[in-house]
Amino acid sequence: MVERGPADRLPQDLVDLVDSWSTVPAFVHDRHFTVLHANRLAQALSQAFRPGANLLRSTFLRPEILQASPDPGLVTEHVVGELRRSLGTHEWDEVFEGLVDELCSGNSRFAEAWTELGPGLRPDAAETFTFDRPDLGRLELRYLQLEVPEHFGLSLVIWRACDEASAQLLTVLAGQSPDRT
Repeated sequence: MVERGPADRLPQDLVDLVDSWSTVPAFVHDRHFTVLHANRLAQALSQAFRPGANLLRSTFLRPEILQASPDPGLVTEHVVGELRRSLGTHEWDEVFEGLVDELCSGNSRFAEAWTELGPGLRPDAAETFTFDRPDLGRLELRYLQLEVPEHFGLSLVIWRACDEASAQLLTVLAGQSPDRT
């Protein structure tokens, strides 16, 4: 029997939809924030959005992710809030426990936010983030996270440019190979 990969567990229509967006970065993650599938542009935008990457680990255990943001506090607060929101919906399990322990011991910023931000924190449905790319410049992007109906625990994340300059940079990035990031 062949072991199924993360993308094999996704509805094919969802994979096809994500892949069809060549000018819109998009990816799907599970309840533990592991990226299951991402289109080419999302992968080119950030290594954190590549299949198999865990968004929590990428954010807090890879220093270049937070350092690339002009406001690491906003990113920290938002990601911890998303984790708390997920825990309000999904059962606390060994994977969540392991992630929180790993992040608390591996990143003091996460540990402090985890302790200070209450369980009731609910981040906004759409947020604006800055991606500083030495090869391109600064992209201001806003994302929308949507729960996938009938597939409990799956979320679709769609990024869009906040301004014309960022839209132009996304167009340039869409023409590059993900291996160049």
